[in-house]
Amino acid sequence: MTDTSSALRSTDGVLLVCPEPLGHNHPAGVGIRFLEIARALLADGQAVTLLSPDGGSVDGCRTGTISPEAIARASKGCRAAVVQGHIANDYFAHAADVPTAVDLYDPYIVENLHYHRSHGPEVFEHDHATLMRSIEKGDFFLCASSSQRLFYAGMFLAARRIEASGFEDDPELCRLIRIVPFGVPPPRRSLPPGSNCDVLFGGIYDWYDPILAIEAVAIAKQSMPGITLTFTRHPNPDSTPQGKAAEAVSFCRDRGYGHFIRFEPWFPYSQRESFYDRYAAALLTFPASLETDLAMRTRIFDYLWGGLPVLSSSAPGTDEIIRRYAAGTIISSNAPEDFAAELVRILKDRSVYDPMQNGTQAYASDHQWPRLLEPLLEFCRTPWRAAAGTVETPARGALRKSVMSRIRRKLGGRP
Repeated sequence: MTDTSSALRSTDGVLLVCPEPLGHNHPAGVGIRFLEIARALLADGQAVTLLSPDGGSVDGCRTGTISPEAIARASKGCRAAVVQGHIANDYFAHAADVPTAVDLYDPYIVENLHYHRSHGPEVFEHDHATLMRSIEKGDFFLCASSSQRLFYAGMFLAARRIEASGFEDDPELCRLIRIVPFGVPPPRRSLPPGSNCDVLFGGIYDWYDPILAIEAVAIAKQSMPGITLTFTRHPNPDSTPQGKAAEAVSFCRDRGYGHFIRFEPWFPYSQRESFYDRYAAALLTFPASLETDLAMRTRIFDYLWGGLPVLSSSAPGTDEIIRRYAAGTIISSNAPEDFAAELVRILKDRSVYDPMQNGTQAYASDHQWPRLLEPLLEFCRTPWRAAAGTVETPARGALRKSVMSRIRRKLGGRP
């Protein structure tokens, strides 16, 4: 484990266990979230130890590579810990007894349903076991939206993490789960000029529809010959299936679209401001699904910060944001002609484009990381353990016989 700050305290800080590599300086959504959590904790006066698969260094943090020994060592004496995703299995197996916040902002169990056809049932079984273990072991939970909060509340009820005995003391479940959306840095001082016809999609996950985006841009090209669309290659392809990305590459090759559909390397997080300056708008297309209902598209928030009006398929979480700030357009159909027409309208008319771009920075002003992370900062300052009675389940074996008799009668069994 390497110490990158001489000011770090070794015993009373916060441990972050990030499931994504950070050393390549190309973090994706979860990695970005952990970087910003670390920065917010440091700014709050906390010492931070950050473990990741590759032990990537982060300014101000004690960093190390995830292993059973590193988890056990780093968790001893920590005030609190934060963990996300499948690495929670290793964390709960090897960590010391530390108050732990579990970040559930990424509904991986639903996202990964898309991998059943290509990877078989093991993916879901692993996801389900991981999520249930995290729900059982965690003391405090984060999610990204009201929809996610209700989704996880159902799971907490099924797992008896919500008990009638303690409900009246915390009817909004504030000590169990809080909404902590994805934040952004301070608003930019200067915005992309928006004078070109270059459109950014970004990375392709298997729950997206890149073919729809490609077809839309191909149609828009008839009236805007200079329009281009850029996809970025995922920085962690070994751990992120790339089926839809491969389909998109093949589709463009077969149709000879290589001159206006581009596939570029993932851009470094620290350099994304200049990267966004190359584009006039962002496009994101995906089908309707449970994943769509629950997901909060991380890239949309960062694109808004970057000053890019967003044209997107409909998803409840991000629809509300784009509409509230008038920072783009939602397309409810799956017709590429509809996306093409809206792209042309936005990119050709400054009276349409400029108010949308202004809306992007209004959004950025309202969604700063330190404010959004306040529920987690509160937990890390004065951690608490799960309320008494929310994990223990003695009621299962202590139900009165009369209650069980009524249940059996309801089910048509013997009284």
